[in-house]
Amino acid sequence: MITISEYQQMLALEQEIVHAQTAEMTKEEFLMQPAPGGNCMLWVLAHLADNLREIQKALGADPVQGTEILDRFKRGSEPVRSPEPGLPSGAEVLAVYDCLHQALTDRLSAMTPTDFDEQISMHGSQARRGWAAFFYIFHHSYHVGQLEYLRNLAGHTEKII
Repeated sequence: MITISEYQQMLALEQEIVHAQTAEMTKEEFLMQPAPGGNCMLWVLAHLADNLREIQKALGADPVQGTEILDRFKRGSEPVRSPEPGLPSGAEVLAVYDCLHQALTDRLSAMTPTDFDEQISMHGSQARRGWAAFFYIFHHSYHVGQLEYLRNLAGHTEKII
């Protein structure tokens, strides 16, 4: 079973990778479309931040205010194919990501192993809170991996990891 501190370490590592993969990206590069299809870096980044909100729910944390810019990027939402009115910038999304990351770190620091082991409802069945959080970090890691491809697509081919 993963421990709370190991989970915090995983979140911290993923935050570092997110920042490294999005560093020095321009507004235009954040919107570049992969061929033959898929989501641009802005959508993936905002979806990652939205996933942190899902982890918060699994951990029983209070919602973080000021995250509504992520509503456009929920699971199943349409890709961003071009500039849209009201579309946040990459920097704005990163700021929200970091705020959510800090809230998660704070929540995890306040939890006990018993809290992490508590049974919760997840997708119509019961799961341990720690297992639910682990499921969401798996989903998170999948999308973090997409950032490397999207960074390369924009011509930034230096080795990040």
